[in-house]
Amino acid sequence: MPQLLARSEYLNLTGAIATLGLLLTLLFYWQPGPVAALASAVSDTYYRFNPHSPNRDIVFIAVDHKAVKSFGRWPWSRLRMAAAIDKCREAKVIALDMVFSEPTDSAEDRALGEMLARTTVIGGYQMNGIRPVTPDAAGMALLANSSLTDSHNVGLVEVKDEVELSIPDILAGQAALGSLNTLADKDERFRHYPAGFVLLGMVQPSLGVQTLQVFLDSQARLQRGNGPISAAARLTIGDDLVHLDARGFTRLNFYPESSFHTISFADLFAPGFSPASLKGKVVLFGITEAGVSDIRATPLGQYPGPLMHATFMANVLGGHGLQELGVVSMAGVIFLALAAALAIMRIRRIWLRAALYAGLAVVAYSAGLLLYVQAGVWLESAYVLTALAASAMLIETSLLSHSKKHAEKLRTAFSTYLPPSLVSRIVENPEQLKLGGEKKEITVLFSDIRGFTSMSEGVSAERLAEIMADYFQPMTEAIFDQGGTLDKYIGDAIMALFNAPLDQPDHAIAACRAAIAMQYAQLRINQAMGRVGAAPLKTGIGINCGPAIVGNLGSSIRFNYTAIGDVVNLASRFESATKKLGVDIVAGESVFQRAKDVLPFRALGEVQVAGKEQAQPVYELCWKMVADPLTGKILESRSAESTQPASLYPMENMKNA
Repeated sequence: MPQLLARSEYLNLTGAIATLGLLLTLLFYWQPGPVAALASAVSDTYYRFNPHSPNRDIVFIAVDHKAVKSFGRWPWSRLRMAAAIDKCREAKVIALDMVFSEPTDSAEDRALGEMLARTTVIGGYQMNGIRPVTPDAAGMALLANSSLTDSHNVGLVEVKDEVELSIPDILAGQAALGSLNTLADKDERFRHYPAGFVLLGMVQPSLGVQTLQVFLDSQARLQRGNGPISAAARLTIGDDLVHLDARGFTRLNFYPESSFHTISFADLFAPGFSPASLKGKVVLFGITEAGVSDIRATPLGQYPGPLMHATFMANVLGGHGLQELGVVSMAGVIFLALAAALAIMRIRRIWLRAALYAGLAVVAYSAGLLLYVQAGVWLESAYVLTALAASAMLIETSLLSHSKKHAEKLRTAFSTYLPPSLVSRIVENPEQLKLGGEKKEITVLFSDIRGFTSMSEGVSAERLAEIMADYFQPMTEAIFDQGGTLDKYIGDAIMALFNAPLDQPDHAIAACRAAIAMQYAQLRINQAMGRVGAAPLKTGIGINCGPAIVGNLGSSIRFNYTAIGDVVNLASRFESATKKLGVDIVAGESVFQRAKDVLPFRALGEVQVAGKEQAQPVYELCWKMVADPLTGKILESRSAESTQPASLYPMENMKNA
């Protein structure tokens, strides 16, 4: 479990995440090519869930494979085109996604122009086409008549002053003109449709905009956006609103190609076709035949160029247009996601944090999808997902770094008085540890070498240090083997704690077993000392169980992990009583009650200890009747005597125990 960060660490992390949010906002604003491509790869998946279908008032007449098989390769006779226009005479408006820029038979050209004049036809033209020229007077007049008023100076894309128009005979029959050009995004995919371009100093509408003006009997108007959430600009055609970006482009809401009301050019001449079926509709002529049509790469795959115009018109007529979030709104969403990630940081379990990060990512993507489907709002969720992923990495890196530092502090703090296994448990699960002092029941063990003062007088300091090192090592190992905590060495004495800092359900029994192991360790020490002619050691041990305050106690200058309380004092007194009682290990009543069913004890009566008005019952732990934990050897067999009271010492003899 990672610890919560310190204030300085939290402030540094917050600053890094805020910088991340600013960077993502700037990337969203600038849209560099690789970033835009990656972002679009995520959001393009939304189009698969488009619940709408294109308006049936838009009819697409396709110069398709069937038509080519019927009439031969494109281009065809202008008379055939005139006949097709005549078949569509009931339509309210006809739009041509084709340019007749090359003259053919002059009579046929005039015939097509005359047929166009009998209906309302919006002609198309190309900017930067195959044969761009500066328009003549007639072309300039028609372009001027087709232009929009940009009184708000929206600032559309400005193009060169050369265009590819139809020849004059055909141009004369067209009611107005619309640009056929669209521009790809930075990854060469087409997702947006232009309201128009600035050409020859005039705002020239796209074919779809010009066609809708006629169909809706309304003048298109350009306006600037009026708020941080709104688009950069707006196009209104009657009651219909189109949201535009800073270039004057709108994001298209694509439909499957098969969902459009499409009629093969060849079927116009089929016996059963009725011109009345097109009455009051928008008819769009375009080419889809492979090798002739301009195919566009879109989020839904390859798309015939003419359907870009049809998609725009269907979006407007069906109310399916999309509004892209502006930079201010997007910044708000990004920082909201970052704030949510920061909130998750307070969850201590890493698996739960990981689940919440993943859940937030699902929510972010789903929110984008829901906004698209229900409200027509386009959220580039890739930026939100990136914000979540990057902030999660920053947070987890900070927590990991803090956790490592915290673990090292714990390891340093406890390695001197805890066995490595317990230190590892604390480092892995620091939530088990409560530092600073807590009240809990513990078992305290005190040991002391009897006659140490007199023994040390005849030994050099160097030799005494060697003896104590040889003594403390196995004694400490005996404590550690039972999960005990080495509190401190006090001269030749040892103080150990059980059930602190980590919980031990059978801490009293563990302390007793540690005392038994210490006595057997002393036997082995004495055997080694005997081989060099040294006097044997004899250790007295006192064990007591009860409540105490344990933790890092001391001052801000110096502190150590220890325990304080009556239980500590009594354990020390019991150790002192071993010499007068003539036994090796003395345990208090609380220890006896917890361990009597497992280990052999002998009642010793009561002792009066300093600072206590009431005498304390004490018991001898008969360690020789328990097997040596290393060799399995037992020094004495158990007998009924082990549970019988010993001769009671006179109370007055124990006054100073």
